[in-house]
Amino acid sequence: MARLDLPEFLQQLDDYYVMGQIVSLTISGRHAQSSNPASRYDVRPVVIRDSVQLQWTCRDKARRQTHENLSWDETLNRFSTLFPTDFRNALIRLKEEDLQLQLTKKGQLQIHRHNSAPKAAAPLQHDADRQYIFPPGQPVPFLVELGIMSPQGNVKKPMYRKFRQINRFAEFIRDLDDRFTRERPLRVVDYGCGKSYLTFAIREVLVSHLGREVEIHAFDRNPEVIRTCEEIREKIGIEDIRFQAAEIGEATIEAPLDLAIWLHACDTATDDALARSIELQAEVILAVPCCQHELHHQLDSEEFAPILKHGILRERLSALTTDALRAQFLEMSGYRTQVIEFIDLEHTAKNLLIRAVRGEQSAEQEQAAREAFERLKQSLGVKQFHLESVRKESSANG
Repeated sequence: MARLDLPEFLQQLDDYYVMGQIVSLTISGRHAQSSNPASRYDVRPVVIRDSVQLQWTCRDKARRQTHENLSWDETLNRFSTLFPTDFRNALIRLKEEDLQLQLTKKGQLQIHRHNSAPKAAAPLQHDADRQYIFPPGQPVPFLVELGIMSPQGNVKKPMYRKFRQINRFAEFIRDLDDRFTRERPLRVVDYGCGKSYLTFAIREVLVSHLGREVEIHAFDRNPEVIRTCEEIREKIGIEDIRFQAAEIGEATIEAPLDLAIWLHACDTATDDALARSIELQAEVILAVPCCQHELHHQLDSEEFAPILKHGILRERLSALTTDALRAQFLEMSGYRTQVIEFIDLEHTAKNLLIRAVRGEQSAEQEQAAREAFERLKQSLGVKQFHLESVRKESSANG
């Protein structure tokens, strides 16, 4: 038993939550003079639309229940409002111990710690039936070093969306295993790797899960980012990833290329990466495009005038048109292309993934794609498209 300072305890509680230790929280023992109509509150972490929230269940004297979902910051604020002002008891159930918080008759706060049998934490309750490639509770070295997981394998609260994103991309890689050669190590390029979340994830899937040998080349224009990636690579003992500070057009990439990936390469960087991948005859391309402003002021169409006169609608049509032209250009370059949803937590243009597999288009299909590409440009008044321009320049120089 120990006396405690409430602000200090709230900080400890926040640390427990970030480490994924909290299973549930109960507030009870309402003061007789309190005007709060609830008799108790039960709180548990849940996942709703891929966001970790705290579900508050309020019980009144008539045993009626109401439910409300709050963020963790809102939960901490409400907890400090209710305890000890309206309630004298709080029970925090952690994975391996229980914390009993009490307000004594003398107005002092005391905490009792009780060891308990190990309990499963509840933050992923709504995803219980989902089988992740990198499951919560099982530490993966690169996820720990990148700050996604704690050393115990718990997914950190602010990184849960990134965790889902990494797992989703890993699923794409796993499902493409049959497309890759088995005659040599796989050559993989990550354009604009950033902190290399996906670089390390791809390596983990291919090597640890599929038993492949790899030669991965990841580059970014930022030398500081590359130095950080190198430090992580050395720390976890990986030798088959090579990092380089370079622009897309300057990086030295060896052909044949089995897999080309990039995540949110801004503006025309996606087109530069697509052009380079086509030039290198990449077997598979996985691209998650970001913002693209090239077509915003080009679009001109009487039929679409009711859309184009509104700035936000023009912006969205520009983004959709850009990715449609990219997909058509890949198809006229010999790729079977799909534009699919990457992750389901943000309904924006950044939520799309272009998946292209080489060698699955006939000459007739390529010609049809070329004609559709030109028709789409003409119908929307597109005079210049960066991907087309950079490919023509590359072909002329090659």
